[in-house]
Amino acid sequence: MKLEKMNNKAIMMEMGQRFLLARLNEGLEQIELADKAGVNVSTVQSLEGGKRSVGFEKIISILRALGKLHELDNFMPKPPVRSTSLLTTKNQVRKRAAKGKKKQSSNEPFEWNKVIPHTDNTKD
Repeated sequence: MKLEKMNNKAIMMEMGQRFLLARLNEGLEQIELADKAGVNVSTVQSLEGGKRSVGFEKIISILRALGKLHELDNFMPKPPVRSTSLLTTKNQVRKRAAKGKKKQSSNEPFEWNKVIPHTDNTKD
């Protein structure tokens, strides 16, 4: 099937026929499939007839009820990660710039365990 040459309505009709055949192959009536999927009969009718679009969540429910949920991997397989996409900055989480720390200006070199003389600031 050449999907590229079909308009959206024709693709919906084709997909509807596929859902119809899948239901018939399972030996289910529309009302049985609707009950099993937890959707309205009108949803099944709309999907099979290709008349109007139904939500993707409802399609998932119907696929699950038909035992065809695994077909989603064929519908849109997980794409591989391109090495070039790892190099772009688009995928990086932005970080807030931190303020620079002030350097302490001291002429004395740092000493470990240096004893600091205690000054008494209390007045008599």
